[in-house]
Amino acid sequence: MNRENVPLTVKLQLVSANSGRPVPGYEVSLWHCDRESRGRQTSDPTGWVTFPGAFPGEYDGHWPHVHFEVFRDELGPVHAAQLALPGDDGHAMTLSTDACFTSGWQLEIPSITGDATRGLVATRTVGL
Repeated sequence: MNRENVPLTVKLQLVSANSGRPVPGYEVSLWHCDRESRGRQTSDPTGWVTFPGAFPGEYDGHWPHVHFEVFRDELGPVHAAQLALPGDDGHAMTLSTDACFTSGWQLEIPSITGDATRGLVATRTVGL
């Protein structure tokens, strides 16, 4: 899949890991491979944040991904992770060898809908 200039919307729903209820009012920071492309939002009353953007470029040694952190207050992140995005069949890197996914890439895969023509949407529920 040629992902150059493909719109990507990332949707995260923050929920309590204990009850499954939405977690409103948490700050979420999301970025690609550099912190210059960072966006920041507060989860709404139903726990959702939505980040419009573009599919991240690839770089040596890493599978296509975006980073995110969740903050409850100014004391630092309460959760940090990546989202593993669809890669090309010919990509030299595999998820199991990418250092970004040392805690297990299986837990980092969002649901992907859409297509390269109209844009992709990556959706994931994040338990806190």
